[in-house]
Amino acid sequence: MPRATTPKLSFARETYTRQRFASSKSEGVRYAQKSLLTRFERSAGGLHVGSLRAHHLEDFFYGAEGLAATCQPQTLGKYRNDMKAFLSFCHRRTWTPHTPDVLLDGIREKSTRAARSRYRMTRAELRELLAAAENPRDVALICFVACTGVRISEALGMKKGDVSFSKGELYVYLPKTKEEVTYPLASDLERALREWLTVYAVQLDRPLKRTDVLFPAFHRRVFVEGGGMSAGGLYNPAAPITSPRRILRPTAERAGIELEDGDGWHTVRRSFARILYDDCVDLGHDAALRVVQAALNHKSVITTERYLGLNLERQRFYKLMKGQDFLSADLSGGTIVSLGERRAHG
Repeated sequence: MPRATTPKLSFARETYTRQRFASSKSEGVRYAQKSLLTRFERSAGGLHVGSLRAHHLEDFFYGAEGLAATCQPQTLGKYRNDMKAFLSFCHRRTWTPHTPDVLLDGIREKSTRAARSRYRMTRAELRELLAAAENPRDVALICFVACTGVRISEALGMKKGDVSFSKGELYVYLPKTKEEVTYPLASDLERALREWLTVYAVQLDRPLKRTDVLFPAFHRRVFVEGGGMSAGGLYNPAAPITSPRRILRPTAERAGIELEDGDGWHTVRRSFARILYDDCVDLGHDAALRVVQAALNHKSVITTERYLGLNLERQRFYKLMKGQDFLSADLSGGTIVSLGERRAHG
């Protein structure tokens, strides 16, 4: 029998999701965690946390109605990480005597997020992407993300009044932290925005208002009185783009850039991060990683390292050093390769 101080899974779930929300301020994170843990609670039968055993986790993942029946292995790897975080939370509070590794011992899937080499575009590829865009709105949107590194959802939340050409600033609202952040307006982004806003105002046949959506969707074609359909191809200043993926992937195909499954607007954000980091290193900045962390508005530098792919470089360092001489190594016959050459050859 569990100890008297061991709470039920329902209490542990509520406590854990409340803490996760307090630290992340993200309703999406809280909903996702609560949904997964509620499903686990039903699978385990509403046990006390102290009664959890490895077979409960195995049934949850691989049972007749388990996660494996509806999820891909990479998704199961993510769920394993989510469950490990929850079980660590419970173990730290002595609600369960078993460590997460013991309880998850039978779960074979591992998250590939940290090990996967994600695609990052070069400056030249980003310019090719801009050249392949179909219209000034799409050029401005791609340039906006490429020059600021904001998430696509944050870019689509922008209004015309959030751009100050006179001050050279952009005012971006970040839903994750519920704050507004000021971004510098790069010259190439300013040119793209000015061209787009000129076209935008001409099509609306009126001066733009501060409340007009910066990157609008098209008006839907509807039936009109007397028969027929309304004209298409007109921008709706009250509605942002709803399917940005329909812009980026076709544009990348026209530019000859191959995006893998899972690559999308975050690829542009990662590209911005790596370019900024490399620029800071080349300029001799002594806090390049912190600069990128601030630009991306990451709370943890670990997240920034993953965006930059530095975790992969750490793995290469580990393989290079393990079992090899370091202080007594003789590298006199080696060839010095410049940083630029190394980047050129991957």
